[in-house]
Amino acid sequence: MTDPNGRTPRLVGWGITNRCNLTCPHCFTASGKRSHDEMTTAECRNIIDAMAGIGVSTIGWTGGEPLLRADLEDLIDYARQKRIKSSVTTNGILLDRERAVRLTEAGNRAVQISLDGSTPERNRMMRGATDEEYDTILEAIRTCKRLENRVILATVLGRENLDDGPEMIKLARREGVDSIRFCAYAPIGRGKQSKIKKRLYLGDALSELLRIVEQAQEESTLIVDFDIGFGPAPPDYTFHQCVAGIETFYLDATGDVYPCTSLTYREFLVGNVRETPLEEIWNSSAMLKASEYQRGDIQGYCSGCDNFVNCHGACRGATLSQVGDLKASFPLCLYRIANEQHKSGAPPLAVG
Repeated sequence: MTDPNGRTPRLVGWGITNRCNLTCPHCFTASGKRSHDEMTTAECRNIIDAMAGIGVSTIGWTGGEPLLRADLEDLIDYARQKRIKSSVTTNGILLDRERAVRLTEAGNRAVQISLDGSTPERNRMMRGATDEEYDTILEAIRTCKRLENRVILATVLGRENLDDGPEMIKLARREGVDSIRFCAYAPIGRGKQSKIKKRLYLGDALSELLRIVEQAQEESTLIVDFDIGFGPAPPDYTFHQCVAGIETFYLDATGDVYPCTSLTYREFLVGNVRETPLEEIWNSSAMLKASEYQRGDIQGYCSGCDNFVNCHGACRGATLSQVGDLKASFPLCLYRIANEQHKSGAPPLAVG
């Protein structure tokens, strides 16, 4: 259903478990151990019923590592019976052929596989995965492609591995994935540790990041996406209107609901499905706290920027994660860096 204000939750991110078989140092959900009060299969089925009732069309199953839920296929199949599509985000280590077939037969047709290095060594530096696990992940990509799944490769990009960005594009092209999605490192979860921020924070490496993004725009054989954490990207530097609580929301493993995956802060918690019906949570005005945020309240250089009308100050959730202040200017603005380079008369930077 669509509410009277024209809102329909097109896509829901569902962190089905906090359990994970990796402990990536930059994990924004700080996943690892299973929460003692994660929702049961029966509870999840009830939530799927409620999602169908408010018009959810796609569930993005994530975690933690969602393949550690033995009932994942059952839930995907149940969602399909309710005419809700599914996509799964996984690190790929448990995604052997048998599991990939079961997921496909249950109705899943899109898989996002996380890989943070173009070699076993680079991936181990970022995620702690072994060489054998690296090979398993690549085979999972190939298996999903053979099963005619849509495959998205997801790579966290921080200062330490910026130089590996072009190599990841080459790997994605070589493996024949449908797209590669670069995700900005965010200093939250385990990533807020000072030692991790020192390794990955992009703030003092924006010129190098700009080179990577500009090079990606020239890619003609592969879809290359940069997530909202990077802000408006060249060449047009436009940014979508916020859809948090309008077309999307996020549900965690214990039933808490937030307007989107970028706003999993207590100040944005709308409710818990164990305590309040999902429809009531969806219709709460608190769902719109981010999307209706008055962009005119943004302070700093954004307020006087000539591109503000196009980028709207970028994602407030990404800004909050980087700066801790909802009113702050977006700290990773590539438009600002490009302008500074232009004014200095610097020649275009080439990726070596």
